[in-house]
Amino acid sequence: MSDEIINMMKQIEKVKNLDEQELIRAFERGIISATKKVYGVKPIIRVEYREGEIKFFWKKKVVENVSNEYTEISLDEARQIKSDIQIGEDIETIFYPKEFGRIAAQTTKQVLTQKIKEVEKEQIFKDFKEKEGEIITGVVHTIEKDNLIIDFGLAEGILRKKEQVRTEKFGIGDNFRALVLKVFKSKDGAKLELTRTHPDFIKKIFAMEVTEIDQGIVEIKYVAREPGIKTKVVVASKDKQIDPVGACIGIKGSRIQTIIKELQGERVDVVLYSDDIVKYLESAIAPIRIKKIYVDNEHRYAILGVPDEQFSQVIGKGGINMRLVAKITKWKVSVLRESEFTDEKIAEMMEKFNEQLFYDLFKLSEILNIKILKELKKNGIKNLKDFIAARNEELAQIINTDENKIKELKDKTIQIIEKGSKTKNEDS
Repeated sequence: MSDEIINMMKQIEKVKNLDEQELIRAFERGIISATKKVYGVKPIIRVEYREGEIKFFWKKKVVENVSNEYTEISLDEARQIKSDIQIGEDIETIFYPKEFGRIAAQTTKQVLTQKIKEVEKEQIFKDFKEKEGEIITGVVHTIEKDNLIIDFGLAEGILRKKEQVRTEKFGIGDNFRALVLKVFKSKDGAKLELTRTHPDFIKKIFAMEVTEIDQGIVEIKYVAREPGIKTKVVVASKDKQIDPVGACIGIKGSRIQTIIKELQGERVDVVLYSDDIVKYLESAIAPIRIKKIYVDNEHRYAILGVPDEQFSQVIGKGGINMRLVAKITKWKVSVLRESEFTDEKIAEMMEKFNEQLFYDLFKLSEILNIKILKELKKNGIKNLKDFIAARNEELAQIINTDENKIKELKDKTIQIIEKGSKTKNEDS
């Protein structure tokens, strides 16, 4: 066996994260393969590696008359190794692979080298698999069909277009941070699926910048986000001495500005959580003050009255601010100008709200799954009245069923409405 092979084995203990026993078993397979090529037999060979010394053992059968010196050993020879050995038993004999020659040495080296690569790839996969749900840093390597390919040194990641923030711009060579969604095995070890739009990306960015979150003193309760435009992060403190909002903002806004910079200018509001919906809503639209408020706790509906001149600011461009408020509170929230906040207007809005509840499309969840109901909403079927009024052919196409089934569904919808009307009349 060549010195190169011996040296490879002696390096086993120095190779980081490689299982020595795995490599020895690979070495054994290489020796067996080489033996078969040289001697035409497939022996049972064991490699022993201790304290930098390698020994090779060849198992043979003890016989009275040897017919094949590669698989058998005489009783006399065997007893020189083990004095009480008997005919028919197996015994290991020491041999020296250097007798194999160049071709055999190459075979062994190839097997061992391949195993080292396999183990290294497996270790790379395991190391990155542990990073799922974490943020890691890399460099933008290439851009392929709107997907960013990120170099992490030992592995490659991909940020697909759907996981990118539309307003963010990255170029080749830029430093890059993303959340690891999933890690898959690849020919090189690991391939990472990345995201910068997932709510957990925001949570992890905050944890990296806000010590109190990382230590578990401040908790992120909810994240509502329209990527690239605005995010609301709801926080609470487990320590009454710690202001969770102030901890996230930092001295002179230092922490929140670092976060906003990472998000390339996306607006970020930090909201103080409260079990009291009025206080919660006050924080959710701060610094604008709520002048008047109507709360329907039973149906989780609130109407806010805000200063006339700040009405547009509360709503936000395209209604984004109130959409995010609704997401973090899980309430339906309407906003009025303070000058419009009258008993008559509240009564009118409550009547409309109650009608929406009465004809809520999701009352069909008993007969249609939520996924289908969401698809109906996407196609303009907003409530039970819309469902009944829609053409059977149109509904059949959306739900992927036949028109007879649609007729049955409409009959059941009418029954739901009639049952609701009866209950409503009895309550009144």
